[in-house]
Amino acid sequence: MITVLSFIAVLGFLVFVHELGHYLAARHVGVRVETFSVGFPPKIWSKKVGETEYTISWIPLGGYVKLFGQNLDDEDPTHPQNYAAKSPLQKLYILIAGPAMNFLIALLFMPIFYLIGTDSSINLKQPVILDYFEKGGFSEQVGLQVGDQIVAINGLSVSNWGDLRKITREQNPKTPLMSIEVDRRGEQISVVGEQKIFLSKGLGAGPLIEPIVGKLVSGSPAEKAGLQEKDRILAINETSIAHWQDISKVVQNTQTSAPNKEGVALTVTVERAGNIEVLQLTPYYHPQSKSFKVGIVPPMYHQSYPLGEAFQLGVERLQFMFLGTMKFLGDLLGGKGSLDDLGGPIRIGSVVGEAAQSSFADLLLLTAFISLQLGILNLLPIPALDGGHIFFLLVEKVKGTPLSPAIREKTQMFGVSLLFLLMIVVTFNDIRKLWL
Repeated sequence: MITVLSFIAVLGFLVFVHELGHYLAARHVGVRVETFSVGFPPKIWSKKVGETEYTISWIPLGGYVKLFGQNLDDEDPTHPQNYAAKSPLQKLYILIAGPAMNFLIALLFMPIFYLIGTDSSINLKQPVILDYFEKGGFSEQVGLQVGDQIVAINGLSVSNWGDLRKITREQNPKTPLMSIEVDRRGEQISVVGEQKIFLSKGLGAGPLIEPIVGKLVSGSPAEKAGLQEKDRILAINETSIAHWQDISKVVQNTQTSAPNKEGVALTVTVERAGNIEVLQLTPYYHPQSKSFKVGIVPPMYHQSYPLGEAFQLGVERLQFMFLGTMKFLGDLLGGKGSLDDLGGPIRIGSVVGEAAQSSFADLLLLTAFISLQLGILNLLPIPALDGGHIFFLLVEKVKGTPLSPAIREKTQMFGVSLLFLLMIVVTFNDIRKLWL
């Protein structure tokens, strides 16, 4: 129920602000707005105020603002309130206002996320002392060792894991090499590696995170089994656990024979206040991460930022998300990406529900991300989307005359069909990943 309600609330809010952008821009330049709808028919509620009918409908997957003169059957270039009577610049203003509102919401919510703060791993405040290595990872490749303390990267001082994360975001991916200064048992040494490997795959090493339960996910197998905060996990099915990272590896290895992703029961040995406890739990399959979960997180601390830094971090993260989305779209068009990576309403609803149950800050973060995606999606030059209408405006500007009604009708039908097909594909992906 939380998942359904939070999904409807988040998507409904983002649809509302998107359509509000179109509505305000249209009213600003004098175009009559005939309908303002959040959701698609059938209607739940409607009320006409002045010349506009305001509607809430049952299908919360979008919305629309119906403008007088935007359709072929009511165009009238002589009527002052008609969309067809407006200049190309005014039309562009109306079309771009919807995505602009989505970008504005993302720009507002992301800094608020950092201002409120969220729980972060306790190790972010600790010195960058390497203890856990990924086989074949970057650190192993450049010769780093257990116990090494990273003190600088490319000449920039590193005091803790939080510094490392921040400095990593600031590196230029086009720089070929990365220099890492290390304190190895009092001796200062320097290693050099390929920066693109570091930025794409990460350090390939981590700190000693003790296998101590910091928090239990509500309703999770761990909570039902009786695990408690501050429990130290000693073993899973008689396999010793020394690092936090060992937990997930052992859990995944024990589930290779899980029938239909139902999970295989585990025996978990923990130390609690000096006593040894043996518990039984069955992991659940998490379709988004394609892995089994037990529902525990390591010890955390609450990290928030002052307004100026929160705004800077929010903008940086939005920039990172924007560039990542554009790269994905470029790979998809270039044949390097996969439609399997696209998510639809079911997957969005699932992650929104998880965020809503996690914290308000996490829900803000996800809302900002989805709002950014909606803004980008609507600017794609696909007929029936805002980007398609903008593209036709540009074509008409170059051509010098409007496109013929027949061409516009056919392209609109093509755009609607393409979006419908895409919706079928992403929904099928969501269902397949949930059940297979």
